[in-house]
Formats: sequence, structure tokens, C-alpha cells
Amino acid sequence: MKEKFRDMKFKWIAIALVISLFFHIGVLLGFGKIHISLPSFYFIETFILSKEKKPTTSPELNEKIQQESENVSEKNGNSEIQRDTTEEKEEYLTQNEVESLSKLSEEKKTEEVPVIHNNFKKFINEKMRFDIYWMGIYAGYALINVKGNEKEVKIISEVHSAPFISNFYYVNDKAESTIEHGKPKHFRFLQIEGKHRGDKEIHFNYDSKEITFINHIKNKVSIHKGVEKVFMDVLSGFFYLRSLSIELNKPVLIDIFDSDKFATVEVKPIKEEVIETSLNKEVKALVVKPELTTEGLFKRKGDIFIWLSNDERKIPLRVETKVSVGRVVAELKEYKKD
Repeated sequence: MKEKFRDMKFKWIAIALVISLFFHIGVLLGFGKIHISLPSFYFIETFILSKEKKPTTSPELNEKIQQESENVSEKNGNSEIQRDTTEEKEEYLTQNEVESLSKLSEEKKTEEVPVIHNNFKKFINEKMRFDIYWMGIYAGYALINVKGNEKEVKIISEVHSAPFISNFYYVNDKAESTIEHGKPKHFRFLQIEGKHRGDKEIHFNYDSKEITFINHIKNKVSIHKGVEKVFMDVLSGFFYLRSLSIELNKPVLIDIFDSDKFATVEVKPIKEEVIETSLNKEVKALVVKPELTTEGLFKRKGDIFIWLSNDERKIPLRVETKVSVGRVVAELKEYKKD
């Protein structure tokens, strides 16, 4: 009997992993160990501290101005003419220098702060249900619901264990991500898995370049300042992945902030194949493999594979992960888009 309980526990840990990646990251970010970066997932600390501003006039420019002034002085022997000529030259050179520095600054800014498109609104009114299986046994289900408007989009994900499984290992998880103008604003993850409890919250404030992480269970608060990049939480990260153009054998990177850590997840598109859905329809799918290094929504061991519809919608059709005993599979059973 103990062995049975142990197997059931493995099963749910696995399930958790799978779903995690699925729904919450970013890929899925259930991913307690995935790779997405902005644009993709193996998370590395990539946030950049604010940098010291450069002076508008370079030492080379000052040297040029001084040299020009001396030349004018030698030719004319007139201090007044020298001053006027120097000021005129200085004004001219300064203008060029400012334009040059401005151009370089813009290029650098574009390089350091990726432009985040606001394509999350395309997912508004999406509703998905996934059934979860462990070694072919029905173990529970997951729900994803997206709502919002042009300004704000909210993604809500829930994972529940089946009645029979709940007798051994009760699961009731809920994650909610709020995205404003294409950037994450708030993330909350409430977790009940067996005896484990979790309550984590993230506040993203890109106006003040700050990210605040709160662990309500441990009464821990961390404030990260000088954040120049845009980081996703694990749930918005997965939807961000769906909004990107994905090509076979071209990894996608997504910058993620998860469990008080900055990381860059790499998602590898590894193959294309046709799969049969629960409605007995054959659908062309792109199989991607996220590489996670953060905790994500669940802890897991083993690779995770996600089947996305090979079209603009990139609907998650199936998620699979190997666990200590067997494998866990989440299959899309219902999809609606009003």
C-alpha cells in the first residue's frame, strides 16, 4: 500500500511539472526548470542595472575645440575674433556630437531593452481545458481562461486533482497573471499540493524599473531595482511564446522572473508532426522543448515536450514529461474562443 501511495505521489509531482510548464511559463512554465527567453527559456540572470549616463561632450570634442581655438588665435592675433570663432566652431561641433551621441544612445537602448509587442490581446476570451493522465490513468484537469481589453489582459490558470487521486494527493493550484500594455504588471500563485503550501506574488513596475517579489508563506519580500529589461512571469511567458514566430531548429529565448530569480529560458523547436486530437481530428503540430532552470510552478525531473498547433494561434495541444515512475501527459480536451 505504501508503494502505491509513493507511486501516486510521483504521479502528481509529474503532473504538476507538466502542467506547470504548460500553463504557467512560460513555458509552461509549469516549468520548474524550463527555458523561454524574451524572446525565449534555461533562465540566466539577465537583468541589467541602470548605467551611468555619458557626458554630452566627449574629451575628443573638447580637444578639437581647444585646438581650433589656438589655430584661430595664431592666425588673427585678435582675442575677440578668436573668441567668436571658437564659440561658433564649438557650437557647430557640439551639435554634431550631440546628434551622434543621440543616435548611438538610441541604438544601444534598442539593443538593451527589447521591444515588447502587445499581442496578448489576441488571446482574449480563450478558454482551454486539459485532462491529465499518469501512465494512462486519469489524474486531474487544468483550466486556462483569458479575459481583458486593449489595455489590460488577465490570464488565469487552475489545476485540480481528480476525486480518486485527491484521496492520496490533493492538488488545487491557481495562478493569475495581469499584463498591461504588453508588459507583466502582477502575478500571484496559490499552491496546494499534498502537504505543500505556496503563496507567491510579483509586482512589476517598469516605470520605476523595479520588481518586487513576495513569499507570503515565508514572510519574505525582495525588491530588485534598476531593472532595464522586460521580464515575464512563468504564465505570461508561455503566452508570449505563443505570440512569437517560431521556426523549426531556431531556438526562442524568453526573459523570465520566477521565484525571486532572473533567467532566460530557451525553447527549442525540435520537430513537426501530425497528431490526433480528442475530437478525432488530425492537426499539424510543432514540438518544442523548453529548458528550465528556475523552480517554475512545479518541481520536476526530466524533459518536457509541448505540442503547439503549427499555425498563428499556436494552441497548446499536448504536454508530456517523464517522471521517476512512467510519464505524465496533459491533453487539450476543449478549446473555445468567443
